[in-house]
Amino acid sequence: MAYTPEEREEERLEGAQTDREWLVEYVVELPEDNPVRMITIIRGAEMSEVQGRLYDILRAQYASEARLDVTVVRMEPVDMRTDVGLFEIGGVYQP
Repeated sequence: MAYTPEEREEERLEGAQTDREWLVEYVVELPEDNPVRMITIIRGAEMSEVQGRLYDILRAQYASEARLDVTVVRMEPVDMRTDVGLFEIGGVYQP
């Protein structure tokens, strides 16, 4: 089987339309601990799929907990177009 870059590019573009990265920021509250704020990147086509994957991650990470309260603060797709000029001016970070 020969490698054709054009075919790979088409596959990548099709995949980008159906599956993308989402930034998920959430707060986990355990009954006897302080709340923990977390940020993670999860791949999924739509928000419901990302919510399901987040649920799987939390269930695996906190398997021994009887009760777990989670508040999702932010869930948004990651935009791949960034303006580098906003982050570096003369080698120093500028918000």
